[in-house]
Order: sequence, then C-alpha cells, then structure tokens
Amino acid sequence: MSTPGKRPAQTSAIAAALASVVLGLVVVAATFMQWVDLASVGLAPLNPNGFGVHNGRYAETLGTQLTLGWFTVTLGLLIIVGGLAALYGLVRRVGAPHPGFATVAGAGVGVVVMAGAVPVRPLGLTLPLGKIGATSAAADVGEPTAGLFLMLAAALTSVVLGLLGVLLTGRGAERQPARRLLAIAIVVGAVVGVVAVALVWWWLGRDAATSIHGLGRATLGFGSGAPRQVA
Repeated sequence: MSTPGKRPAQTSAIAAALASVVLGLVVVAATFMQWVDLASVGLAPLNPNGFGVHNGRYAETLGTQLTLGWFTVTLGLLIIVGGLAALYGLVRRVGAPHPGFATVAGAGVGVVVMAGAVPVRPLGLTLPLGKIGATSAAADVGEPTAGLFLMLAAALTSVVLGLLGVLLTGRGAERQPARRLLAIAIVVGAVVGVVAVALVWWWLGRDAATSIHGLGRATLGFGSGAPRQVA
C-alpha cells in the first residue's frame, strides 16, 4: 500500500522522465538547425548548424570536421536514454530511477556549456576558419539564431527535470547516494562540455593564421571590403 504523497511524487517523476525523452529529441533535432546567421558579414550561404554548414555543396567542400554537433547529438541521445531508464524504473519498479535522472541532468549540463559557448565565438566554434579564408580575429562574427537558443532552452530544462527527478525518487536510504551521483553527473557533464568546446575551438582554428586557400571555386574570406568569389 502506497504511503500518502508517494503516488503524486511518482506521477510527477514519470512526467519528468517522459519530458526528458522529448527534450533529448529536441536537442538532437536542434543540432541540425541553423545555429549562426552570417548574413551580416556577407557569408549567408555558409550559415552553419552543429555540424558545420547545412548547405550541402559547401559542406561537401569543407569536408568532415570535428564540430560541437557530434557532442550535442551524443549528449542528446544520453538524455533520451536517461529519461527512458528512469521511466522504466518507475513503471516497472525495476532498479532505482534516480541514476537515469542524474544522467539527464549531467548530459544537459554538458549541452548547456556547449550551446552557451557558441554565442561568444559564433564563427570560431562552427566553421573551419582556415578553409573559408578567415583569420582567428573573425571567430566572434555572426549572430546566434533560434535553433541554438532552442537547444539551450531544452538543455536547461533537462537539467531542471533531472534535478527534480532525483529529489522525487532519491529518498530514504537512497537520499545521500542519489545526491552524490547527481553531483558527480553534473561535474562530469560540465567537464565534457568544456573539453568539447576546447577541442572544437582548436580543431576549427588550427590553420586559420596561415591558410590562404578558400573553398575552391567559391573562395570566401575576411579582409578589406566584401567577401569575394573567384572562378
């Protein structure tokens, strides 16, 4: 027989787990949306998403890059898995659900760090500077778009739901272990986010200072005057 207050708490936890799954899907989907608007600097065709440029012709020319999209998709899937694990534990009563919620919170923190870093260096964290003829000084050009803010909002909400889920399910003898696991997950998520930003920053800007090549037939660069296109 359930104790008073247990059933409402379980219902809230189930709702949080379901919402976490949806938010994980949003994070994955937002990775493929436009993140930065480069129209203000005359590079609108190159408007990047989480994997670089979403225009197929330019993306093929730039080649596969180490971008934040690989990390945000991975963490988005981890949010989904954490939500499903928590939901399974709540519905089937198999195992404790709080590890799943801790996973949701930790993965969400990682995405928050990455999505929050892009507005600081929009171009430098989305496109290979050297390959588009830009210097490291151009890393902060561009404007973040709705796709990036959607990801940030979904990640922040997943952190809140993860925290709420741990508080709702990590009770009694499991209270301290659950909170300890939550703290570890948050720290790990933050470290992953910082390391990912640092790696992508280095990768995309590693040859910016010496590169003189553009995009083959579409050579784009920063300098005096408007970006140019050469045959």
